[in-house]
Amino acid sequence: MRKVLLTMSALAAAVSFSATAEAKYYKKHVDERSAKCYVVEYIPSTYKYNTKGKLVTGESTTWSGEIVDGGKVYHRRNPAVYMTTKKLVEQDHYTLTGC
Repeated sequence: MRKVLLTMSALAAAVSFSATAEAKYYKKHVDERSAKCYVVEYIPSTYKYNTKGKLVTGESTTWSGEIVDGGKVYHRRNPAVYMTTKKLVEQDHYTLTGC
């Protein structure tokens, strides 16, 4: 008998809760083509520059002036000469990021 009463009360509670529930309706605009929004950004090429890439002329020293009694002689250092080289790190490209 107790099981019957519990079952009846549970059934009554379920009916009362389901009677108070209301369905909610709303509109949603859906793009059937599934178009997505992107922001386009151009990324330029990236290069790595080496100022001591190719050696043109090595370091040297020179002497100039007159070697006479009372004359002046100059000792001059000539630094090495290099050609700058560059290496491509990243090629230029476009990137897309979401809106």
